[in-house]
Amino acid sequence: MSANKERQKAEVKTEGMTFEKLKKTKPRDRSWDRNHNYQVASYRIDLKVKQEIKDMSNKLKVSTGDLVGFLLSHGIEAYKRGELKIEREPKEYDIKAG
Repeated sequence: MSANKERQKAEVKTEGMTFEKLKKTKPRDRSWDRNHNYQVASYRIDLKVKQEIKDMSNKLKVSTGDLVGFLLSHGIEAYKRGELKIEREPKEYDIKAG
């Protein structure tokens, strides 16, 4: 997208808004976020894996968060039982399943 189109898009989103109007708005209630922060984790994953998770969750009709939690839990248990071997690759901390 060209810089001009990006500016036009930004202008449309902020049309009619002034700093004074923004300053007077009520702050967002973050109490839910604080109370549920223990449930949130963030990881960098390959785009292909991300799409596969999305496709699986759509097919199973479950949320991606629930599916990822399920897969991680089962992967951890398999690792603990010795059914999943993880080895470091010589290059920058990449790992592979053995």
